[in-house]
Amino acid sequence: MGIFVPQYIALCGVTLVIGWLVQWVYKWINPVCNGVLPPGSMGFPVIGETLDFFKASPSLDIPDLYKVRMKRYGPIFKTSLLGQRVVISTNPEMNRFILQQEDTLFRIWFPRALKIFGEKSLEAFHGKTHKFIRRCAHTLLGIQTLKDVLLPEMEAALRERLAAWATKPSVDVRSGAPDLLFELVMKKCLGFDSTKSGQLRSTFDVLFTELLSFPIYFPGTSFYRCMQARKIVQKTVRDTLAERLSAPRNKHGDLLDIIIEELRAEETSLSENLAVDIVSALLFGSVFTLSGVIAVAFKSLHDNPDVVHALEVRCVNFMVVLLYTHSVSK
Repeated sequence: MGIFVPQYIALCGVTLVIGWLVQWVYKWINPVCNGVLPPGSMGFPVIGETLDFFKASPSLDIPDLYKVRMKRYGPIFKTSLLGQRVVISTNPEMNRFILQQEDTLFRIWFPRALKIFGEKSLEAFHGKTHKFIRRCAHTLLGIQTLKDVLLPEMEAALRERLAAWATKPSVDVRSGAPDLLFELVMKKCLGFDSTKSGQLRSTFDVLFTELLSFPIYFPGTSFYRCMQARKIVQKTVRDTLAERLSAPRNKHGDLLDIIIEELRAEETSLSENLAVDIVSALLFGSVFTLSGVIAVAFKSLHDNPDVVHALEVRCVNFMVVLLYTHSVSK
């Protein structure tokens, strides 16, 4: 009788483990929700449909992940990406409604992978701090500032970069355009020149390539490399902020000037740690969201020479009108 006791216990243990796994998989496939979830598939446990999400698309059209699921489930479907169960909407009317009801019926949410910017930077996109960020954007990117400062600076930088590109047999726009944009963003946010910007460029490259990764903080993982790069960026921002706080009278006309003014205000919800997180997130977002768009724009112009010709004609006509107006005004 004693011989069968260990086997019986082992059998019970295996049965319990299998039962727990079956229940866990069932809950993963059928998540609990207060409302009614749209149709869709959760994919494999934990991994979900992340592999399909990262699969390269053969064109600039809608990725295959969305095409297949839109055809199967409709414009709104559930799935699992990067360990998070999400609902994806490709319906324009629904997306417009969500944006209109932000902070009322809906609240902006970020996956755990974006903890590389700091928890506080994600919370900052709500309430008073969010209004402060919008005020910063309006001050730095307002119509008058755009006309008087940003456009001339961008034009000068672009002319210089195009002149350098003209001496080369070929140009890698995918890396060249972000380099130019990165220098402009670093100048307007931190007051850095091209030399200081270049020292941080490789660090931001790590953030670009390892951003959408499973949030597993262990040496050798993508998320770990992201966190290490984030520490370097935040140390640079923190040191620059401390240096500028020690000499507040020196104005640079950049984002840090506005943040320092807010930090010195009597009633402020902004702290130095939060300011560092916000600046780090804005630096990344400014380059990450636009570099791909610029590369696609160059490719589209290359593939449509008739559009390039039409733009050239329009620019020539504009210059003629401008010169004529200038001569008449004299």
